Amino acid sequence: MRNPDYLADELLNQIEISDAHDTEWALDQARMLLAGDEPDVSRYPMLRWRFGAWEPLDDALALLLAHGLIRVDAVGEPPAKVERWDYYLLAAGRELADELRTGAPDLAWYDERAVVVLAVAGQRSGSQLKEIQYRQAEYERTVWKASINGITERVRERFERITAQRAGAGA
Repeated sequence: MRNPDYLADELLNQIEISDAHDTEWALDQARMLLAGDEPDVSRYPMLRWRFGAWEPLDDALALLLAHGLIRVDAVGEPPAKVERWDYYLLAAGRELADELRTGAPDLAWYDERAVVVLAVAGQRSGSQLKEIQYRQAEYERTVWKASINGITERVRERFERITAQRAGAGA
């Protein structure tokens, strides 16, 4: 969601290995993700950290937690052996999200992108998704604690090649 170019690239990967459930839908989504200034306007860079892309969630989540919109559970034995953190949207959070959808239709963009992210992620774990990220040379070569660069132009060129091949093959 934060890096439309990386998301579009993974859609193209799925198209090429025929892993996309609906190839035409995946191609349309990649087209929308790469259209106009979407990759620049919607880009929200993250830092390369020890185990992948990272940013502190405390500030953003503290507000949601303080207002009773989410619940955060530690899985494992806090504080030393926390295996993961599970985040739950509570009833009050769902109600507020519904109000925002009605009162601010521009926020539909988040719902639309979440559908694409979920389609790309499928049933893969966070570790499996991280492995996919590290297959990107630009991501893998990013210096520790530096912002991860975009790949928009490369993905646009790849998209054009794939659509031209599909047009030539009558797909």
